[in-house]
Amino acid sequence: MTSTGGSATLSNNGVYIYSSDKANTITNSTNITSTGTTGKNYGIYSSSQANNSGNIDFSNGVGNLGMYMVNGGTGRNSGTITVGASDVSNELFSVGMAAGYIGDKTTAPTTGAIENSGTINVNGEYSIGMYGAGNGTTVTNQNDIVLNASNTTGIYVEEGAKAINNGSIRTGASGLSNVTGVVLGSGSTLTNNGVINISGTTSKGALLKGGTIANYGSITVSGAGSKETDSLNSTPTTKILGPIAINAPAGASTATITANGVTVTPTVVKTAARNPITVSANSIGLYVNTSGKDYTKSITGLGNLTSEADLIIGTEAAQSTTSKYIQVSDNKILDPYNNAILSSGVSKWDIYSGSLTWITTPTLDPATGKVTNLYMAKVPYTEWAADKDTYNFADGLEQRYGVEALGTKENSVFQKLNGIGNNEETLLFQAYDEMMGHQYANTQQRVQATGNILDKEFDYLRSEWQTASKSSNKVKTFGTRGEYKTDTAGIIDYKYNGYGVAYVHENEDIKLGRGIGWYTGIVQNTLKFKDIGKSKEEQLQAKVGIFKSVPFDDNNSLNWTISGDIFAGYNKMNRKYLVVDEIFSAKSKYYNYGVSIKNEIGKEFRLSEGFSLRPYAALDLEYGRVSKIREKSGEIKLDVKQNDYISVKPEVGTELAYKHYFGTKTFRAGLGVAYENELGKLANGKNKARVANTTADWFNIRGEKEDRRGNVKFDLNLGLDNQVIGVTGNVGYDTKGENVRGGLGLRVIF
Repeated sequence: MTSTGGSATLSNNGVYIYSSDKANTITNSTNITSTGTTGKNYGIYSSSQANNSGNIDFSNGVGNLGMYMVNGGTGRNSGTITVGASDVSNELFSVGMAAGYIGDKTTAPTTGAIENSGTINVNGEYSIGMYGAGNGTTVTNQNDIVLNASNTTGIYVEEGAKAINNGSIRTGASGLSNVTGVVLGSGSTLTNNGVINISGTTSKGALLKGGTIANYGSITVSGAGSKETDSLNSTPTTKILGPIAINAPAGASTATITANGVTVTPTVVKTAARNPITVSANSIGLYVNTSGKDYTKSITGLGNLTSEADLIIGTEAAQSTTSKYIQVSDNKILDPYNNAILSSGVSKWDIYSGSLTWITTPTLDPATGKVTNLYMAKVPYTEWAADKDTYNFADGLEQRYGVEALGTKENSVFQKLNGIGNNEETLLFQAYDEMMGHQYANTQQRVQATGNILDKEFDYLRSEWQTASKSSNKVKTFGTRGEYKTDTAGIIDYKYNGYGVAYVHENEDIKLGRGIGWYTGIVQNTLKFKDIGKSKEEQLQAKVGIFKSVPFDDNNSLNWTISGDIFAGYNKMNRKYLVVDEIFSAKSKYYNYGVSIKNEIGKEFRLSEGFSLRPYAALDLEYGRVSKIREKSGEIKLDVKQNDYISVKPEVGTELAYKHYFGTKTFRAGLGVAYENELGKLANGKNKARVANTTADWFNIRGEKEDRRGNVKFDLNLGLDNQVIGVTGNVGYDTKGENVRGGLGLRVIF
């Protein structure tokens, strides 16, 4: 078969001369030119002997081959062959002359022989002058291979193919980088009798990927970071962090994962769909998305920025499994990254996990340097615990990993934690702190504060509203609101809004001020925390008690009152917390009950017809118990141990009162100031919690500090009644907790 003189053009996916007849000889002197942008053209594709003296200009398009010899065919070139760029991401390489194929699942391996005595110009990045594959394939350069672009290769042989250079392999332009004269893959050899002269940064005269070189000529390389010869040595990629180890010996195609010395079997993650993500040169590295859904499409210009870069392995594979140990071996996931690595122009990659709480390592093909497997292992959360309490919580958190199925709300918590990157420890510590249940730190204090709302109303009904008969019934509906503030770390400020009803029945003796009675009431108190998630607690508490009043003079100016009651409460907590950038929650219900006794003695002094002053002293004793708290719904649920409290609170104060009568109507105003000091075990409840449904140990919840400086409180009370119906209003302030409170009430006496 002969093609003489003239010229021919190929657009895309074309072949100028094809022959599968091994007895046929091809002779071509026709000039062949590519015109299409897609490329994938063949000048001569033959299984026989082929001789080319024409010029083949395949500058346009990608994936073009000037001459390709298979099935033992032999090709010789004495003309000029020019090739353009390659598309590495789609494995479309432009090659001047090629022989052989390594084989795959659908195509058997084949061999051939090629010889260049003309000129081969390599003008596009990632393209190759001459390529050969397979034992029995020979690639010989007798004349000139000119490399005119960065990331180009003169001769590339692999899988036992032989290369012989009797001519020249050289760079033909300045300012190049990552240029390689000859690449020798596994079992391949180079006999160099000629000249290899490469000028460019981070370039190599010969790169050995399991091949060997016999140099009888000269190899000269110039440029920063360049080497005459370099080897792609196989080194271990073992990674260890805490009790987790991924053992990947040098040259191994697989690795083993051990947790606390026990070998575990990783879950294999495969691809589902593929969506390209472009990675630009703005990042000094390549992020590997392991989801099997998204992958890096291309990386542009990274080699112009640095010769060393990071290969950052993401944890997206954990979105497909609840396993703590993962193997990614699907080529549909790995190939885009391997191609991106090859096309990046970076000579050295530092491979590590992009997640703080995972370690990862690859196994590499010793011949090509490609990633064959990615192994990922989750590091226990306890590795980031600085104290025993945090350790116990983190242990429970670790035990919960993988319990709930993918797509559940609790699994989303762990996905958020998986996404915390290296050098973002602060986010993990914040998540720990948010999840550890600080809302339960001062539960006892809040329970008592709710009870105090009722106590205040009982006192007001008994003392501030006159009794028109020896047997009276007083009822008051009320509403109140206030705020609690603290500077104690771990204690959350809150606002509260309560409403309820109080009732007092009193039987007065014949002597003024002497009497007995009983009282009861119920209050609904809603507390809204000032945490990030805006947690909320609802407390419903009821009290019933008796009292006795004893006067020490005839006009009841000096009086002692003793009272005692029992109480019980039902409470609901909606605990909310932030993990990275999302709010999660857990809900609980719990109970409380207790008893209290109060003694008060006071002396009233009349200052005028309308004004009086009453100093007093009191001692309140209270014991309360809070049931075990179990969060039944939500994410990362907690159990809180049952606990109790003891309140011992002495109080001294004085009240300035004013009364003015309008016929049957009475206007009352009172201004009080008092000092009280909590001497019991209340503020610092020393509550303990643990992660529910785990065997983790209990951790302490930081409590409010026991402030023995006491509290100064101020109260202003106003009331107007007609001996049957009345309205009240009050405002107050506590120095402890900077608590501002106020309320309104409607009362009836009968």
